[in-house]
Amino acid sequence: MGHDRAEEYSKFVPHQMSYYVAPGSEFQCKLPMPQKCVRKLSTIDEQDNEAANRRGMINQVLATCAVLLLSAGCGMPIGYSAVLLPQLSDNSTEIAITASTGSWIASVHSLATPFGSLMSGPLADYLGRRKTLLVSVIPLFVGWSTMAMSHSVKALIFARFLCGFATGILGGPGQVYIAETAEPNLRSLLIGAPYVAYSCGILLVYSLGAMLEWRTVAWCANMLPALAVAAILCIPETPAWLLRNGHEKRALQALTFLRGSEIGAQRELNTMRQRLEKERATTRTNENIFRLCCQRVAVKPLFIVIVFSLLQMFSGTFIVIFYAMNIVSEFEADFDTKHAAIWTAVVRVVCCMLFCGILIFVRRRLIMILSGIGSGLFCLALSIFMYIRVDQPKMPYDFIVASGCLLGYIVFNTALMVMPGIMIGELFPARIRGRTAGGVFASMNVALFLFAKFFPALQAWLKMQGVFLVFAASSFMLTLFMCLFQPETKGRSLEHIEDYFNGNTWLWFKRDRGYKTVKLMPLHQFKDDSKALNGAEHA
Repeated sequence: MGHDRAEEYSKFVPHQMSYYVAPGSEFQCKLPMPQKCVRKLSTIDEQDNEAANRRGMINQVLATCAVLLLSAGCGMPIGYSAVLLPQLSDNSTEIAITASTGSWIASVHSLATPFGSLMSGPLADYLGRRKTLLVSVIPLFVGWSTMAMSHSVKALIFARFLCGFATGILGGPGQVYIAETAEPNLRSLLIGAPYVAYSCGILLVYSLGAMLEWRTVAWCANMLPALAVAAILCIPETPAWLLRNGHEKRALQALTFLRGSEIGAQRELNTMRQRLEKERATTRTNENIFRLCCQRVAVKPLFIVIVFSLLQMFSGTFIVIFYAMNIVSEFEADFDTKHAAIWTAVVRVVCCMLFCGILIFVRRRLIMILSGIGSGLFCLALSIFMYIRVDQPKMPYDFIVASGCLLGYIVFNTALMVMPGIMIGELFPARIRGRTAGGVFASMNVALFLFAKFFPALQAWLKMQGVFLVFAASSFMLTLFMCLFQPETKGRSLEHIEDYFNGNTWLWFKRDRGYKTVKLMPLHQFKDDSKALNGAEHA
């Protein structure tokens, strides 16, 4: 009887499964060979599997949305100087400001951000990504409240410093949290979402500033951080951090929540554990962060991210945000500068949303190259037009041409604004991801502070047409740099990207040709193959 049952059972359950290795297998999953003997899942099994996938995707999106609320809250102080400075200039009897003090108010946010960024790395590794996000809310609350009650320039600068400090704490852990909780297929969409939130925060503060007095805007800005605290308390810590810190049971619970299925979560956790054990076996326990950053797997992404961030900064990404109304006023048009600044923020929000969608379908390198070329061409066109129109009588088409070039620049440059955060989340190896993310954000913001602080002097020296010429040159240099060094990361797991940087190649065109021949498998094909595999295991 038992023999008959075993014989019947063997008709639809394979005794063994063979695998083939697809080209470029170091960056691609091994898929089971299709076999006629693999039993198809029943309708109930298919429904359960699809329901688990949907549940996992929804939970990943919800976890990201909690981070985005806080990102939007930290985006508001980025654009707040464009609201505050014009109102103080128009009403000098309340708090008198000069060009020098105004530049300090605009730039001190970027000066404070590095201090928060430097703290965020150790905090993210010690407390966890989630708790660090909660910590960032404290200086943000205090900063906005101090801003609303300020009666001197010093108080305003101190309040702006606190808001910048909070933004620095948020930056690295926010990107790392999304990168460590999202699946590769969703990571392309979700990891760029914080910049949509930043842009929404900038748009929100511009809109409030057009209707309300600057003190009222500061009080209203506390609402988003309050909502963010409630949302973050409802999401789990990242499984990668939990596993590295010995909380394996909690890591499984977090993965189950994020993937929707305990079986899939256990499988992924086993892979993570194996990789962690291998990493610890080859790493000395007394190695500090500086020694780790000198390793080949860390030096390459650090070089790429830092150089890219500097060139992106000199392409004018954040300067246009900080001084939006001042730049628009240079066009000398009969147009409300407040509404013009709002429209630039609207364009940036829409472009960020479109860009996050494009990330699902278009490769990273192509996006960055096209964005750099587009930004450079529009800046060059605007600079040439402004040079031609110097000392010429104002014409009706002046504002149309200038604003068209500015909006075109914003459309293409938005992708460059988003990419550093994506690169930090994807390129850095797991063992130093938390600490180096904070350090890189710190160095970026030191440079941004210097650029923002001396921008008025640069503008006075080169005039606005010369400034946009600098933006154009930086955009073209960025494009060339990306062509040479940036690897393609779309559809790759974080582990596969880390393996790439472990190789001897620095230049993209000298890479292993196997990397180039990788064809990303359609999502439904992976789903069908996984169903077949799960069906065999379930049987």
